[in-house]
Amino acid sequence: MIFFFFHLFCFAVLAFSATALFGQEVKLLTIPKINEVPQIDGKLDDDCWLEAALAKDFRQRRPEEGALATEKTEVRICRNEKVLYIGVRCFDSQPDKIRAGVMQRDAPVKGDDYFFVLLDPFQRSREGYYFRTNPNGAKGEALINSDMRRPNMDWDTIWEVRSHRDELGWTAEFAIPFRSIPFDSSSDEWRIDFGRWFSRNQERSRWVGFTRNRQWFSLEEAGRIDGLLGVESGKGIDFKPYLSSKWTSEGAIDDYEFDAGFDLFYRMTPSLTSTFTYNTDFAETEVDQQKVNLTRFPLFFPEKRDFFLEGAEHFSFGGIDKSPLAFHSRTIGLSTEGKKIDVVGGAKITGRHGPLGIGVLGMRLDNHDSLNSDEVFVSRFTYDLMEESKIGTILTYGDPQDNLDNHLVGVDLNLRASEWWQGQSVSWHSFYMSTNDEVKGSDDVVGSWFSFPNYPFRMGGHWVRTGEDFEPALGFVRRRGGQSSSIDFSYAFDQPDSDWLDDISVGAEYTRYDLLNGSLDSEEVELKMIELRTLAGDSFGVEFEFEREVLNETFEIVDGVNLAAGDYRGIEFELEYQSSTNRPVFGELELGYGDYYAGKAFKIGSGLSWRPSKHAQLNLGGGLTSAELTVGDFDAWTSSLGVRITPNTRLSFNSIVQYDNQSERIGINNRFRYILKSGNDLFFVFNKGFDKGDNRELERFRTYKTESIAKLGLTFQF
Repeated sequence: MIFFFFHLFCFAVLAFSATALFGQEVKLLTIPKINEVPQIDGKLDDDCWLEAALAKDFRQRRPEEGALATEKTEVRICRNEKVLYIGVRCFDSQPDKIRAGVMQRDAPVKGDDYFFVLLDPFQRSREGYYFRTNPNGAKGEALINSDMRRPNMDWDTIWEVRSHRDELGWTAEFAIPFRSIPFDSSSDEWRIDFGRWFSRNQERSRWVGFTRNRQWFSLEEAGRIDGLLGVESGKGIDFKPYLSSKWTSEGAIDDYEFDAGFDLFYRMTPSLTSTFTYNTDFAETEVDQQKVNLTRFPLFFPEKRDFFLEGAEHFSFGGIDKSPLAFHSRTIGLSTEGKKIDVVGGAKITGRHGPLGIGVLGMRLDNHDSLNSDEVFVSRFTYDLMEESKIGTILTYGDPQDNLDNHLVGVDLNLRASEWWQGQSVSWHSFYMSTNDEVKGSDDVVGSWFSFPNYPFRMGGHWVRTGEDFEPALGFVRRRGGQSSSIDFSYAFDQPDSDWLDDISVGAEYTRYDLLNGSLDSEEVELKMIELRTLAGDSFGVEFEFEREVLNETFEIVDGVNLAAGDYRGIEFELEYQSSTNRPVFGELELGYGDYYAGKAFKIGSGLSWRPSKHAQLNLGGGLTSAELTVGDFDAWTSSLGVRITPNTRLSFNSIVQYDNQSERIGINNRFRYILKSGNDLFFVFNKGFDKGDNRELERFRTYKTESIAKLGLTFQF
C-alpha cells in the first residue's frame, strides 16, 4: 500500500510539472454589455450582434485533426445584467443538404448537424454545462465532468434557443440566464468553448481544444471570456409547485389520488444552492429498459429522476460509473422490487465555496408495506488540488430499503493532468470505503483505476478489492468477496489518404475476478481483431473472447435450467456493425457465437431506427440468447418498439412497448409533454402492463396494472 501511494505522489509531481511545461495559451474574448437585447428567433438581425465579441477559425477534430473546418462557423457573444446571449452562424455551401431530423428536447441528434456551447464558470476544467441545438431549434442541455464519457442529458435548466435556415446555412440564438447555472460572482472570467458537428462530412470542429486526445465535450483546453463582473442572479429563489392526478387499477383494486407538492430552490450564493422538497413526485420519469438477467449478479439501472439529477455531479465518488457505488440515488424512493416508496420531503445543498465542493442530502421516506418510515442522509465534500485534481470524502447514513441501521464512510483521490506529456492526458483515481451494517457488521473496499484516453493510443486499467460483507445501503455493488482487475489498450491507425476510411483500430482487454480465498471466479480476454470506421460514419468490428467462469455452486441461469458447479471455459466470436445515423434508416447489429458454459450459444443484439421526417421516429430493438446446453436448452429474448412524435419543439409524444419472454410481461408506457414555456410543463402519462399470471401455460395475456397520470409543473422565479 505504501508503494502504491508513493507512485501516486510521484504522479502528482510529474503531472504538475508537465502541466506547467506544456500548458498552452488560450483564446480570450471580452464580452460587451448591451442595452437592447436580441429577439430570440434564430435570426442574427438584431443590432446587438454587431457589437458582440466574435469567435471564429474553428478547426477540425475529425477527420483531419488541426485542419481548418470545411465550412466556417462564427459565434457572437454579448450580455446584459441577467442573460448571456450567444449567436452562431453555421455556414453551409449546400444549405439544401442540411441534416435536421430531431425536434424533441434532449433527444439524440447524432445524425443531425448541431452546434454546442460548453461553459465552465469556475474555470476548474473538471465540470461544466453543455447547451446544444440543431437547425430545428431542438434544445439539449447537460452536465459534464472530467469523469464522464458523455454528457448527462437528464439534467434540465431554464434557457431559450431558436434556429433559422437561410441561403448561407443556418443560425441559432441562445439566451442563458445567469441565474440558471452556478457561478463565482467574484470572478470576471469564465471558460468557454464551442463545437460543431457537420453531419454530411462526419466532421467535428471546435473553436479551441480540437485535439483527439480530449473528449468531444472536454473543458481542459477551453477558451476564456471576461467582462462578467456585475452580472445578476436575482434573489436566487425558484419555487416549483406541482399538481397531479393519478388513477391506478391493479388486480381488483382501483385507486385515485390527487397530489400536490413543491421544490423550493434558494441560491445562498451564486455558486451554492439549497433545495427543499415536499411530497416529491416522479410521475413523469421515463421507464427503465426491460432486461433479462443471465448473470449471477444484480443488474444496474441508472437514475432518471430530475430531483436527484440536479446537482448529481457533486455526489460522484471515486470516478466510478456503476460498481461499487458509495451512493446511488435510485435506492431512495424505490423498494428492492422497484415499487414506489413515497418521499415525504427532504433538503439538499449543492455547489461550491472556493476550492470546496459541497453535496449534502437528507430525505424523509414514508412507510411502505413492511418498511417503516425512515430518514437517509448523504454528505460529499471535495477539495481542489493543483490545476485539475481533487481529494474528497463521503458519508451515507440509513437504509431506505430495509429496517436496519447502515452507514458508509469513504475517501478518494483524483489526480488528473490534461497536459501530462506532449499534450497527452492521464488520470488516476484511488478510493477507500467502509460500511457498517446492523446484520453484516463492518467491511470495506479499496481500489484504484487509471486512464490514458489519448489518440491514437488508449490505455486503462483497474484494481478493486471488495469485502464479503461490504454493504452500501445507499449505493450499489455488483460483486462482493473478491478482487477485480483489468488492463486494456487500443491503437488506431489513421487513414488520411483514404477517400472512405477514417481509421483502423485494434485492441485487447484482460479482466479477471479472484475470490478472497485466492481462487479464480472469472476471467476474460477480449481481442479486437479489427475495427473499421468510415468517413460516412459507419463502423464494423470483429472480436474474439476467451472466457472462463468458475461456479462454486449450482446456478439457475433461467427457470428450469441449472448449471452444475464447475470450471467452464470457452471461445466466442463476435461481429459488430453500426450504421451512420445521418441516414433516414440507421441501426446497429451485434452477432455472437461460441462456447457457453456446457454448450453453445448464439447471441444477437440489434436496434433499427426510421426517421421519416423531423416530426417522427420509429425505433425497434431487441436481444436474443439462444443456448443449447447439456443440462437443457433455452431462448431468452427481449424486444421493444418505440415511437416518437414531435409536432414542434414544445410538444412531444413518446411511446414504448417492451416484452421479455422470461417474465412474460408486456409493458406499455405513453408520455405526452407540452412545454408551456421553459420551466412550465404539462404531462399526461398512460401506463399499462400485461402478463400471464401464475399460470404461464395460458396463451392469453391479462391486464395486471393500468395507470393514468396528469401532472402540471410550474416555476416561479424571484
